[in-house]
Amino acid sequence: MPKTLIVAEKPSVAKEIAKVLDVRGTRGDGFIANGQYVVTWAVGHLVNIAEPEEQNEDWAGRWSMNQLPMIPSRFKLAVLPKTTRQFEIVKRFMSADDVDTVVNATDAGREGELIFRRIFLMAGCTKPIKRLWANDMTEQGLKKALASMESGEAKRNLGLAAFARAEADWLIGMNYSRLFTLKDHSLVTVGRVQTPVLKLIVDRRQEIEHFVPRNYWTVEATLAHGEDSFSAQWYCPPERSESRIDKEEDAAAIVERCTDTQGAVESTKSRKGQQKPPLLFDLTTLQREANSRYGLSAKDTLAIAQALYEQKKLLTYPRTDSRYLTKDVFNECLSHMRAVYHEFPEITPLAAERIKDGKPKNFACVNDKKVSDHHAIIPTAKRPVKSALSENEWRIYEMVSRRFVAAFLPPVQYASSTIWVLIDEQPFKATGKVFKDKGWLVAEPWRTAKDNPLPALRKGSKVTAESLKAPSHQTKPPAHFTDASLLAAMETAGKLVEDDELREAMKERGLGTPATRAQIIETLLARSYVEKDKKKLVATDTGRHVIDVISQHLPDVTSPELTGDWEKKLGDIERGDFTYPEFMHEIRDSVYRNVRGIKNYQAYDKDGFPTAPPANPVAPVSDYRAGAPRPARQQYDRDGFPIVSSAQPAATVQQGAGVAFYDDNGFPIESASSTTKPTRKEKPLPTRVEHEGEVVGVCPSCGKNVLVHADAYICEADPSCPFRIPRDAFGGEITMNQAADLLSKGRTFKRGRFVSKKGKRFNAHLELDGSRVALRFKD
Repeated sequence: MPKTLIVAEKPSVAKEIAKVLDVRGTRGDGFIANGQYVVTWAVGHLVNIAEPEEQNEDWAGRWSMNQLPMIPSRFKLAVLPKTTRQFEIVKRFMSADDVDTVVNATDAGREGELIFRRIFLMAGCTKPIKRLWANDMTEQGLKKALASMESGEAKRNLGLAAFARAEADWLIGMNYSRLFTLKDHSLVTVGRVQTPVLKLIVDRRQEIEHFVPRNYWTVEATLAHGEDSFSAQWYCPPERSESRIDKEEDAAAIVERCTDTQGAVESTKSRKGQQKPPLLFDLTTLQREANSRYGLSAKDTLAIAQALYEQKKLLTYPRTDSRYLTKDVFNECLSHMRAVYHEFPEITPLAAERIKDGKPKNFACVNDKKVSDHHAIIPTAKRPVKSALSENEWRIYEMVSRRFVAAFLPPVQYASSTIWVLIDEQPFKATGKVFKDKGWLVAEPWRTAKDNPLPALRKGSKVTAESLKAPSHQTKPPAHFTDASLLAAMETAGKLVEDDELREAMKERGLGTPATRAQIIETLLARSYVEKDKKKLVATDTGRHVIDVISQHLPDVTSPELTGDWEKKLGDIERGDFTYPEFMHEIRDSVYRNVRGIKNYQAYDKDGFPTAPPANPVAPVSDYRAGAPRPARQQYDRDGFPIVSSAQPAATVQQGAGVAFYDDNGFPIESASSTTKPTRKEKPLPTRVEHEGEVVGVCPSCGKNVLVHADAYICEADPSCPFRIPRDAFGGEITMNQAADLLSKGRTFKRGRFVSKKGKRFNAHLELDGSRVALRFKD
C-alpha cells in the first residue's frame, strides 16, 4: 500500500501530527510510522548553502582579495554535520518505493519553505508535494489543516523567493564581510538586515553624544471661576503653537504681569470623540508590549510564545506579521472566546455578544486582504490552566487574550473640551477630557487615563489668575533604543526611506521579519557591536567603527532602502510578478561591481586608512519596471535554477547607456551595445581600462601572476616569460572569469559565445593546449 511521508520542522510538531492521524505504529529513531503514514522531522535546518571552500577550491584557506568576488555559478548545498543522521532518515523515506506523496509540514512562510525545499532538493526527490498550513497546534486546528492541504506547486513561488533571499544574503555576507575585513585589517561582519539595524543604534548613540541641552521656561497658571479652579498654560501669540520661552526674564515678566489679574474666557470648544479598539498582536507588537510592560527581551518573548503554541497549544502560530483575522477565522472566534471566559469573565460576555450579533465588516481586525502567511496571534480554543504556566507564560497568554477580547469590544467614548482665556491680552489654554464609556479599555485597564473635567464656562466668563509660576526645563536628547523601541524602528523602517514604492514594501516587512528581528538583536549583542545597559541597547565603539568603515565605501548597505528594494522584489517573486533568475542576476551584478570597485580603490588617508571611493563607483542596475527594457524572461528548472540554452543568449539588463551581458556563470561581461552584430571583421570593442593591472591567476609556465591588460592577459614576467591569453579570440571575447578558469583548471566548464568567420554565433568551451587557447565542443 502506498504511503504518505510527512516532514515537519520539529519533533514536537511531528508527534502532534502523528497523534491526529492516529499513527501509533512503529516508533523508530527519527520517525513515527504505520502502514499508511511516515511522520518525520527536520530539526530546523538540515541543509544549508555550502561553505565557500566547498563552492570553489580557490576560496579555501586564508582570506585574500584575490578570492573576491565569490560568486558561485550555481550554489552548492551541504548537509549540516550535526544533522547528517536525521537527513539520511528523511532522504531514505523520500527515496522509498512505497512512498508516493511527500507532505511539507514545516512552518509557514519563506523560512519553513526553504527548510523543506533544500532537503527535497538535496535528497534528489521528484515525488508530488502537498503543503500543510496549520494555524494552531490543537487537534481541531491540525485536522482542519490536514483536510485542506494545497499542492506543493501552489507554494512554488514562495520557495523561489526563499532560495533567492538566502542566496542573496550569502553573497552579501560572504563577500562584503571578507572585503571589509581585509580592507580594515580587523573583523567586520556585514549583513543585509544586521548592518542597517546597527546603523540605527550607532546613529542614536551619536545623536545623544552630540546633543547640546538647551534651557527653556514655561508659564503655568491656576485660574479660578467662583469656587471652581483649573490649570492652564501660556502659549506664545499670535500663532499660539509654542509654549516654550527661551529667556527666564521673559517668563518672569509674564508671571508678574498676569498674577492676581482678572481675565475672560475667549472661546470654548467641546466635542465628542471615540477611540477605536486596537488591532490584534503580530509578533513584533507582542514583543514590544512585553518589553515595555515586563522588560522581556524580544528573544524571550518569541521563545515563550513559541512554547505556548507548540507545547501548551494555547496560542496560534506566533511568527506572524499580520494583525488581522480572516472571515473564516472570525466565524470560529466564539469557541476561542469560550476558552478564555473562565479566566476573564468580566470582559468576555460583551465581546461574545458583539461577535454573535455582528458581521466581519463591523470589526477592523477582520480583513482577508491583510493576512498573508498567517493571521494575528490569538488564543486557541483550548481552555488554559493557569497553574500549569510559568509567570512569564501567563503574562504573555494574558496579554494576547485581553487584546483578543479588546478587539471585539466597543470604542471608547469621551468628551473633550478646550478653553482659551485672555489675561491682560496673554493667551492661556486649558484642556480636559471626560470618559463617557470606557469601552475596550476595560480589557486593558492599564491604558486608562484619568478624567480631567473642566468647569462649565462660556465665552466672556470672568476668571482670575490666582497663582502663576515659571518652572525651568531642559531639552533632552533622544532616548537610547530598548528592545521595544528598536523593534518599532525596525518595523517602521520605511519612514526612513524617501522612495514611495520602497516605503510601501517596507511598511509590510520593515527591516527583517517578525520571526528574525529578535535574532538580529541577539546577533549584534553576541558580536559586541551592541551592549545592554539594563533595558537600553547602546552601540559599542566596535559597532560604531564597523558602520564607519562600511559607510565610507558602501553607504547603501547601511541604509534601509536596500532591504526595502529586496523585500519588494522578493514579494514580487512570491506573487509571480518577478523571477528568481532576474533577481539573482541583479544581486550578482551588484556584488560583482561593488567588490571590484572597492577592491581596486587604493587611496589611503594620512593615517594609512583606506579613504572612501569616488561617489557612485558602481552604477546601479535599473529596474525594468521603472521604464528600462525588461530582461529576457529566462526559463528555470523545478529547483528554481536558470536554464541556459546553447541556442539562447543569457538575459541582459540595462546598464547605463550600454548593455551588461552575463556569461553562463552568471558573471557580468562588459561589452558594447548589442545593436552591433559581431563578426570576424567587426566585433564589439569593450571598455577594459577599469580592470587593467588586476591579477587574474597564476602563469602555468613560470608560476608568476598573470595580469589583465587592455588586449590580453599577460604574465607579469613579460618579456622573459612570453605566456599570454588574448582577450579577443574566435570572434568573441575571453572574459576575466574564463581566463581565471583556464589558468586554474586548464579549461572553462561553461560554454562561451563566439562568432564564426561566416558571422554565425556558436557556443563552445575553451581549453589551454600548452600556451595556446583552443576550442572544445564536448563536455
